[in-house]
Amino acid sequence: MQVKVMLSNHHIHLKQEIVDKLFGEKGITFNKYLAGEGGPYASNEFVDLEGPKGRIAHVRVLGPCRNYNQAELLKTDCFKLGIDAPVRSSGDLEGAAMLKVIGPCGEAELPCGILAHRHIHMGKDIAENNGFVHGQRVKVKTEGIRAVTFENVIIGIGGKGMVMHVDTEEGNAALVKNGDMLTILD
Repeated sequence: MQVKVMLSNHHIHLKQEIVDKLFGEKGITFNKYLAGEGGPYASNEFVDLEGPKGRIAHVRVLGPCRNYNQAELLKTDCFKLGIDAPVRSSGDLEGAAMLKVIGPCGEAELPCGILAHRHIHMGKDIAENNGFVHGQRVKVKTEGIRAVTFENVIIGIGGKGMVMHVDTEEGNAALVKNGDMLTILD
């Protein structure tokens, strides 16, 4: 079975109350949808993230607001910030690294820094027709001169269609680009 891959750079999801604190009355504004109309979107707004050893500027805020604060980082970001962020699925912030999140109108200290677990968003119909269940872990193989097999890819059931998310460092290491088709092995 084939799945389209989308690479994910560092970004942040925020609660409404934190958006208000960082951006004031302006809030966040829509830029473009990430995976189809009505779903998650890139906003026009950015924050800076600060850790014990450094700062990363211009980290995009994604919308709509969520019921948790989560900065999805790259491993290289962790070195620059001086943190040890855990690998977590979205919304699981146990042990998340503490970061200062800085916006144009304010800042907040938040336990929000994670490395996103690689995952596949899969529509319910696709999952049912192919025997996949929510939370199942599968292997996904790339092709080409630097082919790899991504293990422990988590299936998330919901929405429509199917897309795999890996961070840009993982994708770059395997010479994978947005839109490439990868093979689900099990």
